[in-house]
Amino acid sequence: MLKTIKHTAILSLFTVAGFTGMPVQAGLDVELIKTSDCFSGTFASYDRWIKKLTEKVSDKPGSEQRLKNMKELFKKEDFENYRENIKCKNIVYKVNDAVVTGYYVAPKGQSNLPVIINNRGGNGRYGAWVFGNVYLQLFDLAKNENVAIFASNYRGIYPKLPGKDEFGGADVNDVVALPLLFKHFPNVNPEKVGVYGASRGGMQSLLAVKNGLDVDAIVLFAGQYDLLEGQKHRPEMERVHKARIPNYEKNREEELRKRSAMFWMDEIDNDIPILLIHGDDDKRVSVDSSIGLDKILEEKGFTHKLSIYEGGGHRYGENAEAIRSEMMSWFKTHWE
Repeated sequence: MLKTIKHTAILSLFTVAGFTGMPVQAGLDVELIKTSDCFSGTFASYDRWIKKLTEKVSDKPGSEQRLKNMKELFKKEDFENYRENIKCKNIVYKVNDAVVTGYYVAPKGQSNLPVIINNRGGNGRYGAWVFGNVYLQLFDLAKNENVAIFASNYRGIYPKLPGKDEFGGADVNDVVALPLLFKHFPNVNPEKVGVYGASRGGMQSLLAVKNGLDVDAIVLFAGQYDLLEGQKHRPEMERVHKARIPNYEKNREEELRKRSAMFWMDEIDNDIPILLIHGDDDKRVSVDSSIGLDKILEEKGFTHKLSIYEGGGHRYGENAEAIRSEMMSWFKTHWE
């Protein structure tokens, strides 16, 4: 249930004082290395995929129930429908010296599609985009809303590939670079682009826009916008920060502030509308994070909205349909 909606619509005729536009992708060497069909190999057929899943759980406790749950989650008729109607590509691209993987998802037979850049949460391989996650989170969205989706894994999920996940450092370039890949996907409309970020993806999205990603609108779910406060709420995150962020031990506060939107929203064009979504029972990232950023957006003159879902946690849960509806309404309004 949606408990609180705070909405302001301040359409500023001026940019934020001191804001200077940056050339998009300035200084980035970007190249699409290869693409491949997602529905190939293990995922070429439903039976092959289920066989692989069966092999993975067969020697684990409760394997029969786990397999039953998988089959309920991944139904054969859904798989066949997606394979028939969805174009899904594994993408591998180069950004300067790093090699990055990700996904492109779009409905087949459509053109002039608006684009959503979908920034994931997690770090390293934790939370990475894999076929099952893409299937559950992106296929329906692309098919039912007629949008093309680019989803980067950020650098560093495969140790043998060059590039390290710096949790909001050089890996932000992997998002900023995505529009340079649009030319390889002729059914997308580069004039209609929205960015969505969940959890860590909220930080990633705002940093990318700050660093030159040109978008029409932003939607953020359960993001941490002050990493210093975030560590107080969830102290175990310091392990991630120590492991990922360069120079963390020497410059802890400086590095965390660099990744905390609360401190630099005046460096983002306030003409970009921002929707914040959060659950008030989120144990990983306190709803206070979104409430705090919403106050900053008000001060800086952004068009913005804050939606707080009563009982909502760090995942969509029972609010999934409402959250997707809000997200798409926000994007479509600002694509017009």
